[in-house]
Parts: sequence; C-alpha cells; structure tokens
Amino acid sequence: MNGRSIAGRAAAVTAASIGALALLAPSAVAGPLDDGIGHLSELAGEDTATKAGVSAIAGFTTMVGADALRDISAQFTPFTYAAPTFGCGSNGPITTIIAAATYEGPGPRTEASLNPGDIRFSASPRHTGVPLASGLSVAWVNVNTGHSGIVPLDGQTEFLLPSLSKTVHTGAGTVVASMWGSIDYFGVRCVMTPTVGTFVIPDLPVVEPEPVEPAPVPESPLGSPGSGETAPSAPRTQAPAETPAPAPAPTTTEVPPPPPTTTPPPPPPPSALSVGG
Repeated sequence: MNGRSIAGRAAAVTAASIGALALLAPSAVAGPLDDGIGHLSELAGEDTATKAGVSAIAGFTTMVGADALRDISAQFTPFTYAAPTFGCGSNGPITTIIAAATYEGPGPRTEASLNPGDIRFSASPRHTGVPLASGLSVAWVNVNTGHSGIVPLDGQTEFLLPSLSKTVHTGAGTVVASMWGSIDYFGVRCVMTPTVGTFVIPDLPVVEPEPVEPAPVPESPLGSPGSGETAPSAPRTQAPAETPAPAPAPTTTEVPPPPPTTTPPPPPPPSALSVGG
C-alpha cells in the first residue's frame, strides 16, 4: 500500500467522521455557501483525497451553520484541530500537523504585509528534517461571496525547497478552508488527513505606499546669502612664479662688401724721336 492509498483512506475516514457529526445539525440554508461548495465538488472530480477535503468543508459548514460562520469572531484564526498524520514522526509512524493561516488586520503596514483580501496558509509538521517535496492542498470557500478554489501549497524558500505555504486571494469575508495531502522527507512520507479552519478576512482599503522623501541636501559651507555669516576662508594656493621670457636673439645686419678698387692703367711709354734726318 503506497502513500497515496494511505492518504485516500485516511482522508475518507476523517471526512466520514465529520459527515456523521453533520447529521446531528440542521440543514444548511441555500445561498452563496452552497454555490461555493458545489464549485469545489466540481474541481475535486474523482480524486479521493481531494473529495475527502471538500467533504470536510461541507460537513463542518453544515454542522456549524452558514449564519453562525458569517458572524464568527475575527480572533478565531487557527485551524480547528491538529491533523492526524501517518507515516512519519519523531516517536513513531503517527504524528500531527498544525495548520494555520495568516492575513492582514487593522494596524500599521510593513513591507512584509499581505494585500487586503489575501490569506497565507501554512503547515508545521511535527517531524524533524527538511521537507523535500510538498503534496499538500487547500480547499477554501468564502461564505459571504461564494467564491471558492483548490490550490496546492507549492510555495518555495530561497533555497528552492518547499515552504509548506501558499498565499491565496479569497476576498473579504468568512473563509472556511481544509488542508490535506503529503510531505516527503528523506526516506519517509507524512500523510496528512484533512483539517478544517475558519478565518475572517477583514475588508481593508488598499493602502498606497507612502512616497519616499528625498534625502536632505547638506548646507553649503559658503553660507546662505543674507545670513550675515562669513564663510571660512578657503586656503589659497600660491600661484607659481612666472618664468621670464627668453631675450630675443640679436639681429644681424648684413654689411655689403666694399666695391672693388680700380687700378689706374700704366702710363704709355714715351714716343720715339727721330734725330737727324
């Protein structure tokens, strides 16, 4: 017999017990709740474990009554009972899983706050070790609006391991939810039978994030004009001494060469005289 068959049979037994208690209560008044549970039955199909989870919601709402659920105290937030769990545990193959839900209430909001109308379902098994896989599911129905759904708890941590949680938008109103399924650890599988809880989601306005104010600009050390304050004198840097420009090179005047001297021609020789004749 594998884990799925154990989960199916255990869930069926738990759902049958809740259904037997429901026979002692008056029949539910037709309204949005019936439409929501009918939608869950269509989503469940023929899956044995899912049908057991939906039957747990139907039996619980029939036993308590839709009118009483609409007026339930907002402080009633945990799941009604710890879910009997088989196949794991620190002291044997039987233990429990605590299911819970978190939603936003009136008060200051932080970065980790949920959006109005959202609810975060989570499970805390009484078993040591790190979960390796999550087969948990949650079926929910809003008693006031009739909206409903079935979601897996497939959230992950920053290390990509199952966080055993899931955030769902159910809208404001009284939400009835059931949780069931399995959780795999190293070498063992925890099979969780259905547990049921009621949660009142307040109708809160959507708060826009406050604008971030710019950082203040530091005052200038020179002082503001008209304040009468004298700004501290800044240290002066002595300018380097100017280097004198080099003296211009002396200009050279070219002197023309003296004209060549003309040598007078030699005197002509004396002419010959004829003597006698």
